[in-house]
Amino acid sequence: MHCTLIVCTFLSFCVSFSNGAACKDGDHKGENDPKSKDNDVDTATGLSVLLDRNDGKTVFDCCGFIKQWEFYAKKNTGTVHFQVWRPAGTSYSLVGENLYTVTSGNEDKEIKYSLLTANRIGIQSGDVIGIYQPGSVIVSHKQEGSSNQYRTTTSVGSLSVGSTFDWSAVTQSNNRKYAIRADVTNGNNPSITNLAATVTGTDATPIGTLLFTLTVADADTSDTLTTTMTTTTSLFNFDSTSLQVTSAQQLPSGTTTLNFQVTDACGSTGTGTLTIVVTNVPPVIHNLPYNTDVTEDQTAELQLYVINATDTSEYDTVTCSIQSVSPTTSIFFTKIASGSLYGIYIQAYPSLSYDSVNAYTLTVACTDSKDTVTGLFHVYITRNNAPVFTNLQASVNVTSKTPTSTSIYTVTSSDAEGDQLYYNMTCSTTPCPFAIYHSGEVRSTDSLESYTVAGYDLFIYVYDGTTLVGPKTLTVIVTDINSAPILTNLPLSSPVSVSENSALGVSVFQVSYSDIDTSDTHVILATFSPSSGGSIFTVDSTNGLITTSSTTNINYESLATSTVVVNVHVSDGTASATSSLTISIMDVNEAPVFGKTLYQITGTEGNAGTAVGTPGFDVTDPDNGATQKYSIDCPEFNMDQTTAAVTLAANYDLDVSGTSSQVTCNVSVSDGELTATSALQVTINDVNDNTPSFGQPSYTFYAQPNEAVGSVIGSIVATDADVGAFGTISYTLDQVSLGNEYFGVQSNGDFYLKTGLTTFSSGQSLSLTATVTDSGGLTDTAAVTIVIPESTTAAPTTTTDRHVTFLEDPKNIAWLSAAVVILCGIVCLMVYQSFRFGDYSRLARWCQRSRSKKLQKPRNHYRRTYYQSPRVRDIPELEYPSPAMESDWRPWRVGTHEL
Repeated sequence: MHCTLIVCTFLSFCVSFSNGAACKDGDHKGENDPKSKDNDVDTATGLSVLLDRNDGKTVFDCCGFIKQWEFYAKKNTGTVHFQVWRPAGTSYSLVGENLYTVTSGNEDKEIKYSLLTANRIGIQSGDVIGIYQPGSVIVSHKQEGSSNQYRTTTSVGSLSVGSTFDWSAVTQSNNRKYAIRADVTNGNNPSITNLAATVTGTDATPIGTLLFTLTVADADTSDTLTTTMTTTTSLFNFDSTSLQVTSAQQLPSGTTTLNFQVTDACGSTGTGTLTIVVTNVPPVIHNLPYNTDVTEDQTAELQLYVINATDTSEYDTVTCSIQSVSPTTSIFFTKIASGSLYGIYIQAYPSLSYDSVNAYTLTVACTDSKDTVTGLFHVYITRNNAPVFTNLQASVNVTSKTPTSTSIYTVTSSDAEGDQLYYNMTCSTTPCPFAIYHSGEVRSTDSLESYTVAGYDLFIYVYDGTTLVGPKTLTVIVTDINSAPILTNLPLSSPVSVSENSALGVSVFQVSYSDIDTSDTHVILATFSPSSGGSIFTVDSTNGLITTSSTTNINYESLATSTVVVNVHVSDGTASATSSLTISIMDVNEAPVFGKTLYQITGTEGNAGTAVGTPGFDVTDPDNGATQKYSIDCPEFNMDQTTAAVTLAANYDLDVSGTSSQVTCNVSVSDGELTATSALQVTINDVNDNTPSFGQPSYTFYAQPNEAVGSVIGSIVATDADVGAFGTISYTLDQVSLGNEYFGVQSNGDFYLKTGLTTFSSGQSLSLTATVTDSGGLTDTAAVTIVIPESTTAAPTTTTDRHVTFLEDPKNIAWLSAAVVILCGIVCLMVYQSFRFGDYSRLARWCQRSRSKKLQKPRNHYRRTYYQSPRVRDIPELEYPSPAMESDWRPWRVGTHEL
């Protein structure tokens, strides 16, 4: 835009420059004082003068307007044409002329002819003053100078403005000045009179549409105006001739400002602004609001309406959708129906109900993506029009010989909506040998020969998918039919009761019947429900007596149901009658039964409450659901009433004298009313419940190396409180550490020498473990030590036991060895400390203390010895002197007590 403005300004400047600089108000061309040139006048008539002086005095050098002519009217009256000629190649064009009529009385005067603005002649640089006097010459001249050129001719005559004349063909003369002067002015600025302005259009405006026409004006009416649009745009065109603004392409929404400039011939300008506001034309829904009806039985997808929504802008695309539905539902939708038009649809199976909602209001919204418009579409739900029978009620006669699948009648009906119709029917009599098809045709479904009913009422319905209409009656009369027999005492209002276990062949019920056709022969048959009823009841086909079976007893508990329905059918060979009665079988209580006379269980002795066992009673009770309770008559036992589990009523120990290992009891089972009994033999087995025991945990015996094999050297007898097999005990010795079986134990507990001890030396002790085991695997153990005493030079003569010396006891050897090792360590430590630190005083003090202790007298120890076995031989007590003690030291052994 800025560049265009600069260019236009430049062009305006160029126009101004080519037409000459703007005239200054008050300047003139011609003579300063026309009166001074009043010497002569030409004598020719119709004279035209062109003042093309070479000195430029009569040639304009600026661009402007002539505002006044000043001349000297020498003589004569008439009209004077004051002209402006413009060179055009070799010719001149008449730019303009002002006419002035000199009237009588104004002769020989200087006349000033001021021009109205509208009559002013526009001039440009190079334009030449001219005079045309149609009659006698009025304007004077003066012959003077040597270069004052001019041209005169009578050939021009009266010309219209714009005409041309070839003044170059007229000889130029010199030395004459005409009494004429033209006062000039710069003129008025042009303007665009109808700007600024605003034009409003739409985006649907077609290309080439006239939007605005500029109006330009200049007080100088003869001025030539040029108008341009200084704004660069591809949206709009401007015609500088017609001054029209038109659309150049599809207009987008928005505001565009266009700038215009008008320039006159002298370069004066005027500007104006045109604002063009383009608005979007929203789409238009042409056919809403609207409403339509939909029947409540609508099931298929249905186009309800086609929305005619358009947009005047060919560049906009209109889309339509359902904005909302009241009441809210999702069964309506839109989609393209054809071309660009949208349709309103209802979905398949919309589940419409007139009684629930009978009207919907849809707000349809259509948009061109810039603006949205809405319209209302009303959907009214109409109640379904029920179909109408057109040929019912009616009746039809058929013969009893009518075969199967014979068409007897066709029902017709109509439906206002043209819905598919469906028929069904019920019948007054069962079984009914007729059926209706969806075509409305009624056909027989069986041969009527086997039926005895003289007429049937068919209750017929028609259905259109929504409304069921009916029933309407079609009466079918069967001609020439046999009269059927009639069961006179059936059905019964209440069941017939029969107790189980009733006698075989007993009468239950007598069926009675009648028949108008008294000569007919009748057969009475029966079916049972359940079918198992036929095994316990029977019907006499001749007289109709119902009895219990002659071969099968009635067992209530074995029946699937306690009621039996007897369907009685009496026939005369052509027609029949059927009815039923119900037999109710009554339950009778029956006693439970043991399957055996004697049952056995086995348990073990134990404390009260110990489970003995559960007898496998095979008790049966014919009564289903009966509850049995058990009992036992033995005080030693308890029996659970429900499970028959037997437990000990008190502590039961077979080791107690007089306790029996087998008891026979009477047991009973009861269903609350009736009782059955049987015998139960209870066997109690002994339990190894006592562990054998040695009398003491350890034993010590003495034996010489030369002791005789087989010698009894002690007793390790054990006891077991169990009576019987579990009271039997046996002994074993663990002599693995000795490397041989040197000793043995007899069944009475005697401990004897089995192998000689010659491999052992005097003073040794032999250790082993004795185990006692009963027949049930329970055991006890005891430690046994055999001491081989040291021999003296004289044979021992005493039979009393002696003390065992200190070193004869292996235990003393063990702890003494440990004490010696510790003492040596202490001594070594003290010696090391003395030598390391050079302090021998500690060692000396320790030695003194040791010496003083040796002088002290130790306490005496007194022990009394008790020997547990009288079989230990008398061994003389030996004394073992100790250099560190002043009194004797006495050893001890098992069985001694310290006083």
